[in-house]
Amino acid sequence: MKKHIISILLILISFNGFGQDDFPFFSKTNDLPEDLLSRRAAVFMNVNSLKWEEEAQKIHNSFIQIGIDAVAYYSLSDIMSGEDATTAFYSDITKRSIENMLIIHQTDNGFELYASKIPESGGFFQNGMNAFHIQAPNLKDLGSTLQTLVNKSDLERENFLIIDIPETFKRTNVIKSRRVANFNPDIRIDKLAVPKFESNIMLNIDVDKANAELDSIMSEHYPFKYGLVEPNMTVEEMISEGYLMVLKKLQNNGESLRRMLGYNLSDEETILISERKGENAKVMKYGIEEHVQKYYIQQLYTKDIYLGDTWDAGKNWQEALINHIENLKSKLER
Repeated sequence: MKKHIISILLILISFNGFGQDDFPFFSKTNDLPEDLLSRRAAVFMNVNSLKWEEEAQKIHNSFIQIGIDAVAYYSLSDIMSGEDATTAFYSDITKRSIENMLIIHQTDNGFELYASKIPESGGFFQNGMNAFHIQAPNLKDLGSTLQTLVNKSDLERENFLIIDIPETFKRTNVIKSRRVANFNPDIRIDKLAVPKFESNIMLNIDVDKANAELDSIMSEHYPFKYGLVEPNMTVEEMISEGYLMVLKKLQNNGESLRRMLGYNLSDEETILISERKGENAKVMKYGIEEHVQKYYIQQLYTKDIYLGDTWDAGKNWQEALINHIENLKSKLER
């Protein structure tokens, strides 16, 4: 499962910034899913608003009329924000015996709907997977188009008990183990695994150059033992090679990222403050809607998550990594 997740999902920047082919791993078809009206579905919203639940209600009204049992709505950026998030959401969704997924994607020209099966092998997306696809200028027309196609099909409706209000999961904490808002002092002696970047269809960078820069930043800033490891390396393999901790990262808009990592966030907050301590201390300010990245460390045996003692997200992975390492050094290198 881990290999599938990493190979497709982990190094996304933002779906809203994609070009003409926003989901290159899909093979678009005109065929409605055979169980669209008989099985439950999860809906992933990718719209240009942090208040995506309002758009969810609009499309849900159409789903009720059509007979689509959309039982759970999520922000696609949450689903795609990193390995821990993808794994947690996949587990939550499949445990509810949800077999189908629908994506509502906003473009410059309107809205698109994708419908596909959730892969049984793990992760939500795999290269070449079939997906039913339609588009329309607005959500009302998108629902009407889908209704027309369903009416012309021979699909038999079995979903009749559909809830009126969509169940939205906007406050999901992806940390399933112990959460520690500090650094683990054992990092002074325990070797840290640092996963490399990996080539995939969504990564628009020079991977070799990125990994060289990753190693350079670690070598320059990180004062303790570490090693670069392959991104699909299992926990057991890392432990067998002497690693006891692993560096991890999530990325999303600031509001969602703080929520997913269990930080408090009031409704009045519009600006987030990131701090870098040490000799080159600096303070960074970001709007809660801006895309940021946050590093943290997990203990491999206990699965405990160590977030650090201050919010240190950055606008890109380089800034976020240096922030986290310098804060770790400020706390532990004494």
